[in-house]
Amino acid sequence: MRSNMKNFLYELKLSYHRTGEKEKYGSIKSSLDAFRVLEGVFDRDLIEAREEFVILYLNRTNTVIGFYKAFQGGVASVVADTKLILTMGLKTLASGIILAHNHPSGRLNPSEQDIRLTRRVREACRHVEIELLDHLIVTADNGYFSFADEGKL
Repeated sequence: MRSNMKNFLYELKLSYHRTGEKEKYGSIKSSLDAFRVLEGVFDRDLIEAREEFVILYLNRTNTVIGFYKAFQGGVASVVADTKLILTMGLKTLASGIILAHNHPSGRLNPSEQDIRLTRRVREACRHVEIELLDHLIVTADNGYFSFADEGKL
């Protein structure tokens, strides 16, 4: 007996939408360059209130092609999903990514959870030929911590 139900296969489409004026950041050559871009991405009004996780996506010349405010958390933590991080990287045909999240406490040292996440994303990136260039922890007043600069990448 045949079922009257139809099987549906959903078509996925990729599209790019500029959300503001096109800005030229130039090539990201250092953690300071990345931090300067991120200063304009993080919400200054909330940086001391809750954790937020942002990813910068870069092309082959390390020029920012976009960012994704991926995850929002609470006062002390944010959960980041590796699949979503890489999905956006693959959709944008990124060659590299820079992870970033803030610590509302102002503490710059990475937690064990931060270190584990960085390792997990780095390993996943290897499988899809996207380079994890850095992971920054940013604060409102104390600057930033760079996993790459500190040899923790």
